[in-house]
Amino acid sequence: MQRAYGVGVVLVLLGVASVSAQLAEMGATGGRAMPAGAVFNIVDWEGGALPPLYERSDQLPLTLDDVVQLHKADFSDAAVAKMLEERRCSCDASVASLVKLKGEGISEVVIQAMSLHALAPNRSIDLAIHLDFEGLAGAGSVSNQARKGYLYLIIPDGDRDRVFFGSLQQALGRTATHTQVDNTDLLLPRQVRRASFVSRVPLKTHGNKRALVFTSTRPDIYTVADIPEADLKAAQGFTFDYPASSLESRCSLQALHRQDAMLPDLWHLERSHFECEWD
Repeated sequence: MQRAYGVGVVLVLLGVASVSAQLAEMGATGGRAMPAGAVFNIVDWEGGALPPLYERSDQLPLTLDDVVQLHKADFSDAAVAKMLEERRCSCDASVASLVKLKGEGISEVVIQAMSLHALAPNRSIDLAIHLDFEGLAGAGSVSNQARKGYLYLIIPDGDRDRVFFGSLQQALGRTATHTQVDNTDLLLPRQVRRASFVSRVPLKTHGNKRALVFTSTRPDIYTVADIPEADLKAAQGFTFDYPASSLESRCSLQALHRQDAMLPDLWHLERSHFECEWD
């Protein structure tokens, strides 16, 4: 199992259009228009789990390296083709990759089997976002306001940026938010509220990626170039390797915000954790 870890904040996804009322109002009143097909508002997503795209067999799929090793170990073409049929191939079956295999001495029979039985290329990820808000637990003391009110995650995807964003105020007021009390400090109990969001989102180009996570007062950030300098300096980054194909394509982010003891409408992003599962 490969996992990609990172430190970051919560997310905005650039993708198909689900726009907050505030952004729609800005566009209608002459504010900068949001580009079509650009931004996902995570607050519009539902909680829960998405169905799996592929049910695992007892044996993991073969990889390109596995096929080359079997060839070098003098397995017959028929045997390798049968293994590919039964177990499939978690591999890059692009033309460039198949040409490279031909250069390794792999027969056309095996290459055809790989092309036929390769897992579908990754074109999207299942993204789950969990926002925790830790506030003072006294009656009426937990604010539903947030001064620096938008959380962003920006992931590069070829020649575009996928921007995922969420209004902290909307997340704080979400009816599906779950509340618990942290009594670690008996003199200062803290109320912890969680809002969860999940969706299948586009991510089409493969390889190594570096994502940025940050909070901002601005609701109209559509690319990395739009990030204010102060927000960019405070941004947290994480890297992960996005495979061409895989059994799973699931990523999750957890972000903890803590309420300021003196200014109840000020929430600080304390920490976050990001990981992906591919196998």
